[in-house]
Amino acid sequence: MSSYTIAVNKFVNDTFGSDIKNLQKIEKIYADVLKKKENLEKQLSIVADDAPTTIEASIDAARSSLDEAEELQQEQVRVEKDVSDYLDKTKFAEEKYEKSMSEIKAVEKCQIYLRWVAKIEDTSAGIQQSILSDSIKEACQTFKILTGFSSEFVSKDTRCRNLLAYLTRTIMFWYKILTEKLSSELEVLMKQIGWPFVSNPGPHKLLKTHDSSEKSTPSPFTTPDPAVNLDKIFGSLLCIELPKHLRDTMNKEVKENGGVAMETDSNFPATDITEDPLTEDEPDFIPLPFQLLLRPLVKRFGYHFTGKKETNSIHKPEWYLSQVLKWIGNHVGFLENTIQPILDDHNFEHVDALLMFTQGLLKLVNDKLSLDMMEVIEMDELFIHTVDEVLLFHRELKLAYTIPDTMLKRYSPMNILTQPQCLIKWLNIEKTAAVERLDTLLSAEDAWHSKYEDSDDSDEMKTPSCAESFVSLLLTITDRYKSLSNNVAQLKFLDLQLLLLDDFRIRLTQMLRSIGRNQFDEARFAILNAAYYITLVLQEWADNVFFLQLKYHKDQLETPLGEFAFSRLQNEENMQVQETSPERDQSTDETVFESTINLFERICSEGVKDFVQVVATEFGLKSHAYSYDDWPTMPPAVEQEAMLVSRTACPMLELIQDRLFLFEESLCQTLFHRVWHEIAEYIDDHLFKEVVMKNRFNEGGAYQLQFDMNRNLFPLFRTYSTKPENYFKRMKESCLLLNLQRGSALLLMELLSEETDKELASKNADNVSDPVRALSDMGIYLIRPKDAARVLKRRIDWTS
Repeated sequence: MSSYTIAVNKFVNDTFGSDIKNLQKIEKIYADVLKKKENLEKQLSIVADDAPTTIEASIDAARSSLDEAEELQQEQVRVEKDVSDYLDKTKFAEEKYEKSMSEIKAVEKCQIYLRWVAKIEDTSAGIQQSILSDSIKEACQTFKILTGFSSEFVSKDTRCRNLLAYLTRTIMFWYKILTEKLSSELEVLMKQIGWPFVSNPGPHKLLKTHDSSEKSTPSPFTTPDPAVNLDKIFGSLLCIELPKHLRDTMNKEVKENGGVAMETDSNFPATDITEDPLTEDEPDFIPLPFQLLLRPLVKRFGYHFTGKKETNSIHKPEWYLSQVLKWIGNHVGFLENTIQPILDDHNFEHVDALLMFTQGLLKLVNDKLSLDMMEVIEMDELFIHTVDEVLLFHRELKLAYTIPDTMLKRYSPMNILTQPQCLIKWLNIEKTAAVERLDTLLSAEDAWHSKYEDSDDSDEMKTPSCAESFVSLLLTITDRYKSLSNNVAQLKFLDLQLLLLDDFRIRLTQMLRSIGRNQFDEARFAILNAAYYITLVLQEWADNVFFLQLKYHKDQLETPLGEFAFSRLQNEENMQVQETSPERDQSTDETVFESTINLFERICSEGVKDFVQVVATEFGLKSHAYSYDDWPTMPPAVEQEAMLVSRTACPMLELIQDRLFLFEESLCQTLFHRVWHEIAEYIDDHLFKEVVMKNRFNEGGAYQLQFDMNRNLFPLFRTYSTKPENYFKRMKESCLLLNLQRGSALLLMELLSEETDKELASKNADNVSDPVRALSDMGIYLIRPKDAARVLKRRIDWTS
């Protein structure tokens, strides 16, 4: 059904409905419809009259626009034709112009190229002229201009490869000549002053010499002052220092020529003891003057320690290590007081003369050690001897000559020892030796005796000799690997120490189990003292900066501690030691020793607990009679001539005295204090529950109990505390309550009976109840009001 039909039906239904009388409305509806029709027809008539005028105007405007567009199109065609004709006429001229410009640019490039060639040749000629006129300083300065050309070409990434090659060959040609000339002059000068200082320390400052018999040829350095000559030669050598890209080119040619440095003669240092001026991005470079200064020492080192001389023995690494140390010591004064000022004067303040000299010698040591290590690593005794000598050498460099850690970290021969194969070997030897040493320590006759037990001075720690020796063993291992620059290698040694600590702990635990039921065996005391001593030492080490740094590196590398990874290392001999892979989640321990400390502390805690349990058992037996004494029938104090300790208290007091003396003599002070504190706590609780709360007292019994506590029990602990009664608060307060005056006691009992614990708990915390205040005024703070009331009821004469 259409929407129109629906609308009609709705209109009919709404207008007429179901009442037939509504049909009268038809006439009115019909009249309204006719009126609407007439209105619509009038509107259509008005629109029809206006429409033709508007449409005609729009059509005229469109036709005019089309005519203008056609005219513009024709104009476009005409302009395009004119432009095409003009281009055809100028095409030849354009091609000729482009050809001419190309030729001009080529000529300009040739001119620039030739100008650079001329500049290179003129600069080269200037160097030659300066050399011929014996003006070496000017020649070196001109040479520096030449190297500046090369640096400019390289920085601009020039495509003139032939020109760059020509410039490089020219630079290398003059570099060879200048180096040979300056090196020969330096060699003659250094011979005059006795360089190198092989046998004895050299002078700190150079003295003037008026005659030089060794110098027979003319030289630009003819001043009688050797210091001035040295300054000029050194400055010239620094001036001709090659930029890095030229040194790389030279080193490449050296390798291609089989190690011969660019057709140099025997006077030029063919052995390149450098790898890369000492700048932040070139830390391995040794400037040319130092290479020349080191040349005679390089020859001596090679002669004595790389040939067939008897001094070249892998069994005696100390020979070449001590020789290098001696050379450094002999030259340190001259380097610091003569060479260093020259470097500073020529704007080379960033170069340290002593460090450059030492770096060159360390390169010799590292090469020698690397070569010998291939044989040394096969022999355990020789390997560990070599390690010891290298450690001593490293320590001497650091302490005697104050070589900074940054340099030692990079150039120390210790780095050879951290290579994978050497590190595995070293760790295995350390482990084997440490385990054997531990076996020896524990099996010695005096292993569990203190070294100071026979001394007149008191030994508070009572540390067994085996524990002290074991800590010394760990300290020795720490000293050996502390100097390593490789953090991962240090962590491997820390793994070893943790393994040894765990081994020692397991042995202590096994010995405790083997002792059996004898809780007071001397060995048990010694073992607990050893465990506590290890705990104390590890707590001190844990706060050491070195071990805190290891903890940081361990967290960074996620290297597991406590799991000795020998097998993993042996299966990966070709790996780089610096590369590690996490084997478990990062440790949450605050220190590297936290887990180990907790394990040793558990031994101490369990030992203390066992001692207290044994004493508690013995005390329970010894105090049984005292717990059931005749407290209600004891005579009052006024009827006794003198108060004496209860007869039934003597066994338990004797037991306490004997055990305290035994613990004091056998345990270290800290463990002993822990033991007697817990014993006192147990005795206080036991007597309160078994004596006070299970008996009735008359006046005499209450006073006797107070006398036994204050005059007999508490004084047993006065040696260890100025106020021992503070460790027996239950018994102290119970005795105060039981010995109150009758009136005070009855008033207190009445006050305590007025309030229950529930009412006390419901009170505001800021409002202290009367019973609590009353007990506090009497010095009773531990016993609660409810328990205080029960204690007061123990007096038979107050409740009858």
